[in-house]
Amino acid sequence: MKVFDLHCDTITVLCDHGEDLVNRSRHISLDKLAGFERWVQCFAVFMPDEYRGEAAKEYFERNFRYYRAQMEKFSGRIGTAERSDQLSGETGLTSVLTIEGGSALAGELGRVKELRDLGAAMMTITWNGDNEIAGGAGGAGQGTGLTEFGRRVIPEMEKQGMIVDLSHISDRSFDEIDEIAQKPFVASHSNARAVCNVKRNLTDRQFSRYVARGGLVGLNYYTKFIREDAPERATLEDLYRHIEHFLALGGEKVLALGSDFDGADMPGELSSAEKIANLYEYMLKSNLNEDLVRDIFYGNACRFFSQHM
Repeated sequence: MKVFDLHCDTITVLCDHGEDLVNRSRHISLDKLAGFERWVQCFAVFMPDEYRGEAAKEYFERNFRYYRAQMEKFSGRIGTAERSDQLSGETGLTSVLTIEGGSALAGELGRVKELRDLGAAMMTITWNGDNEIAGGAGGAGQGTGLTEFGRRVIPEMEKQGMIVDLSHISDRSFDEIDEIAQKPFVASHSNARAVCNVKRNLTDRQFSRYVARGGLVGLNYYTKFIREDAPERATLEDLYRHIEHFLALGGEKVLALGSDFDGADMPGELSSAEKIANLYEYMLKSNLNEDLVRDIFYGNACRFFSQHM
């Protein structure tokens, strides 16, 4: 089985606790991924909203150094991809560095190139709160949009080859980025708002723009984004409702995986990375074509990153 996961918070959790990528306590461990034919994991440096300016720079640098140290320590078990040609392998484990929260720029446009040069392939524009670039889904409101600085950031990210990730963005910011973006963009870990009505999920209109632009949307396993009522009872069946809904909107080449491992509560059937096989089997038993399941698990994301990273 091949897997391409667009988002996890494992690196920042490991950095906070001084743990390794080989561990027994986290959703992701290299031991848990070893049994898969191919696994590409986007490891995000998560930027909490309390960090801005120089404090955000320092927080990013601390976590980035930890990421680099882990990649060096386990270089015999996992490779890294900073460019599209480094994704060409058919087997093994590969890491892609991403950033969750544009506050890592600290309001400096030149930081886009600096971070891309460090290997960051994709960045969410916001986390939940508003920042120097745009309004977040949990900020002042869904009506908060791009700042003037933000209107310069999007073209600069496209110029530098850094993928624009709109998970966590406010509705107005989404619309304004959709107007100015020249390249396809991603929602690395977001579900369907029509199925689970939380502002972190995508509206049908938003999803249709990912389809029209040839973008990418990663399914999020966080229980509160899967099921609005009684999220603690969320199951694979509940997650599958999001898959069905997105497929009905034409998402066959857009859907991917964006677990949110080590950043959120998961259903018991997906409570560890190796349990992703449960979702694969569930989708097959639900009469999805196996080629389509393979595209959702790996092919769509691999194709997108090969073209745009």
